Amino acid sequence: MFGKIVLTSPDKKTTRLLEKIRKEYNFEIDAYEATFDDAVELIRGKVAHREHWDPIIATGGATLGLLRDNLGRMPWVNIFPTEYDLVIALEQAKKTKKTIGLFNPGQIDTEAIKAVCSAIQIDAHIYRYNSWKEVLVQVEKAYQDGVEVAIGAGEKISSAVERKNIQYVSVTSGEYTIRRAFKYAQLLVDLKRNEKVSHECIKTMADSTHEGMIHLNENRILVNFNANAAKFFGLHEKDVIGKSVQDLSGCPSLAALLKDFDQKLNFLHHTPKGTILVNKVPILHNHQFRGIMINFKEANQEEWEKMRATGTKGLVAKHHFRDIINNNSKMSEVITMAMRYADTDCNVLIKGETGTGKELISQSIHNGHRQRSRKPFVAVNCASLDGSLLNSELFGYSEGAFTGASKGGKPGLFEIAHGGTLFLDEIDKMKKDVQANLLRVLQEKEIRRIGSDQVVSVDVRIIAASNEDLLDLVRKGEFREDLYYRLNVLKLTLPPLRERRGDIPHLVRVYLQKYTEKYHKMNIELSAAVLDKISHCEWYGNIRQLNHFIERCVVLCDDGNDLPEIILMMLEEEFSTRPTLHASEEEEQDNDTINVRIRSLEEMNAEIVHRVKAKTKISNGELALMMGISRPTLLKMLKSGR
Repeated sequence: MFGKIVLTSPDKKTTRLLEKIRKEYNFEIDAYEATFDDAVELIRGKVAHREHWDPIIATGGATLGLLRDNLGRMPWVNIFPTEYDLVIALEQAKKTKKTIGLFNPGQIDTEAIKAVCSAIQIDAHIYRYNSWKEVLVQVEKAYQDGVEVAIGAGEKISSAVERKNIQYVSVTSGEYTIRRAFKYAQLLVDLKRNEKVSHECIKTMADSTHEGMIHLNENRILVNFNANAAKFFGLHEKDVIGKSVQDLSGCPSLAALLKDFDQKLNFLHHTPKGTILVNKVPILHNHQFRGIMINFKEANQEEWEKMRATGTKGLVAKHHFRDIINNNSKMSEVITMAMRYADTDCNVLIKGETGTGKELISQSIHNGHRQRSRKPFVAVNCASLDGSLLNSELFGYSEGAFTGASKGGKPGLFEIAHGGTLFLDEIDKMKKDVQANLLRVLQEKEIRRIGSDQVVSVDVRIIAASNEDLLDLVRKGEFREDLYYRLNVLKLTLPPLRERRGDIPHLVRVYLQKYTEKYHKMNIELSAAVLDKISHCEWYGNIRQLNHFIERCVVLCDDGNDLPEIILMMLEEEFSTRPTLHASEEEEQDNDTINVRIRSLEEMNAEIVHRVKAKTKISNGELALMMGISRPTLLKMLKSGR
């Protein structure tokens, strides 16, 4: 039954007032006079035998605190005296012209109490408590302080102070305070009722479908598990609702299905009752993960064979913005911009060095689109195929189009990606004839298979990535200008790892966790010195190089204890030779030139100063004069160039 309230009251006066006011509301109420540990035990018994009663109302701040500590998450409504109720009690105590002590359970701020006392010109001792044991200690202290009249809430405190021959003035909640609490209780009851009705509606709809449905919230707790899901996994709804993924070890098939929250479409999964065809779609709100919805049906033989024959590898974007490890302002700006781009249909051009995560950000953009995220994400590397092969891959071909063409022809990647996203990696390597065909598709939104006269309409968003600056290639005549502007609607530039050094320690920890688990090695925390050494290396292969480096170190270590030693040894090997722009460092000694590695301008300037210092062997003052910079600037650059 909804709207039933269990109430604890500190005294008979409050109980009578509560009973009077509750008649104005549609509540069934069980009222008990109990405080502190007595209230906890009473309510604990009620909770154990409850069916459907909702908020518990407890008067007395310390009692409510104990109830919360012992009974956990419950819909509490607290009735506590206001400053107005306190003023009434203080005025009454003031009339006695005796030393006043005020017992505060913490519901009213001590500074607020002092302000009230000052306003009405009362000097009162304040005794704070959170339990009955603390009450007894504070009563004894008040007695030692010479308190003659005590202000507090509840009959138990009254008895304690009166045993010390201290006069007692009770602070009671007025009608306004109690009515306010009842209104809040009514709101909670209504919300719970509406929530229950909504849940039952969703459950009814889920149970009426022929598909299995599973819903987990952002904390990996099962919220919905319909009848068909229960049937396939041989479980009952009550056995799994409210449980976390970690609690499902007794059902390995279900635990395996829920082990990750990545989006996956049309994949096969085996259950105790047969094979199912599954869709997993994350629930996102403002690009924040809010849970996952899984729906599935029994896979018939035809679907099973088709899935086994064609597969879906490469057609699903696995990564989301939340997967991007970042503690860098430049990368944060890129991610923020990419999130804004995500839910548009505009083409995106991404520039970044090899290994900077261009495909990861592309998949995240795809998954950030409300409609396209449910459709294919198709990736192709334009440098891996020559012009004719790339043409046939992108646009498909009809039967007999060329020698060796498959019977019945083959759909191109544009057709496969219809409704979704086509990721063109290393588009700077695309041949001119393919560029012309791509431009035509972007203009017309139509493709025609090689060897066919039939035109097929396609709805595909293009995300293109390049290691080089396409505009430079346009100026050199190596890339079509009209295609460049078709692609460069929205633009992102990914910073290299050398501009994200603050992210390297966290990346290292993530990769160590990943590979020590994969290879069953012990994961140990690297020292700050080792992490600093890794962070100051020049990772020209960026994140990809760092990832593979950590994997290699984990493979080479024996058990994990020797990991720091292995890492330092492998760093020496990895960076024993440093690439330069033209000549080696030995060649520099024969002439008046120096060579520097291509990095950021600030880093190259620092290296120039460092190399000139090493070659000329002059003093810092002379070097600063020669370079036309101040001595402090020189020292700073020498330090950073080490």
